Amino acid sequence: MKGHSANRLLILTLLAFAVGGACLAVQGPLPGDVGATRTLQSLFGNAPRWAEWLTDTAKPPMVIATLGVGAGLAWLAAGWRSALSVPLAFGLAWLIDKGLRTVIFAPRPSADLVAVASASSSSGLPSTFGLVYGSIFGVVVFAAATGRSANGLRALALALIFAGVAARVVLGGHWSSQMLASVLLGLLAAAAASEVANRLLMKEGAR
Repeated sequence: MKGHSANRLLILTLLAFAVGGACLAVQGPLPGDVGATRTLQSLFGNAPRWAEWLTDTAKPPMVIATLGVGAGLAWLAAGWRSALSVPLAFGLAWLIDKGLRTVIFAPRPSADLVAVASASSSSGLPSTFGLVYGSIFGVVVFAAATGRSANGLRALALALIFAGVAARVVLGGHWSSQMLASVLLGLLAAAAASEVANRLLMKEGAR
């Protein structure tokens, strides 16, 4: 189990740094980014309300409700230990977001390539939304539980992450590659938080 967790952390770290590093090196869209945004915008429009609403769920005050939903799903999937991992994962994601934004910059989508619902001069990497959704719902994805119910909850968590990524991309808030790197970092925070919480609670239970 420990080896499995270590491998998961290593793979997520390598993937996040590979995609994020490519974004930083290119300082613009990676192959497929422009096409992905244009495809979504042709399907849903440039500023669909559902995408704006989803974006708000990763911001105060609605992020509190999102934390509650994530903790509830985690509890249903694997019990209270998994639920306690959600705020820890969110805290780690917050630290990652604040830390990276002080040292890196990658431009967001530009209006000359795709429609941009709300222009911003801040860095497109990391995506705060990607970190928030990846960390909160990633705990559910990595929940140490099996069975049809747990698998269904994992599928729901993944669907919420994908919907959130689509929302940010269709609004022209981030390139799809920036979202992928950020979600991977969020998932890394979720995996690390789950491992830390499990070890701490196991030590406490052994006393």
